Amino acid sequence: MIKKRRWLTFLLAMIPGLGHLYLGFKKLGLEYMIGASLCIIFIPSMPMVFPFALAALWFYQLFDALQKAAWMKISAEEHERMMFHPDSYGVPWSMGMPSSPAYPNDDVNPVWVGFGCVAAGVLLLIITTFPGLWDLLTEMNIGSILLSLALIGYGLRMLKKNPKV
Repeated sequence: MIKKRRWLTFLLAMIPGLGHLYLGFKKLGLEYMIGASLCIIFIPSMPMVFPFALAALWFYQLFDALQKAAWMKISAEEHERMMFHPDSYGVPWSMGMPSSPAYPNDDVNPVWVGFGCVAAGVLLLIITTFPGLWDLLTEMNIGSILLSLALIGYGLRMLKKNPKV
């Protein structure tokens, strides 16, 4: 297992997705790059929403890359401990020692991805097909209204899932 440097991961993660590519998470790194590119492309159409989305994506991917780098360091140390511990004689699987920790997967529900694609498609359709309607909606600050409704909905969902509330 190749050890990765956390400081280099931090520097590379300044560009969305590059830290993940350095760590070997190619698919995730490309997803962050594409997401950041789309946010930059859509900033002129909704200047109240997409800069916020870009900032949220940037901070999330930065801390996610650092968390993955820390996990990889712990996993490498555990691997070395299992292989070179004096009691195990280089054969940890025969000594009843636990295996190295697996990285926890936080899979994205495809339903949410589908809702996001449909919402982005509807907004793009409104922007291109009905520019007058889009001007009316931007005068009403529809971006702020949609963002506030999304945050309220997400907060209610989080409260509903928490059994302590």
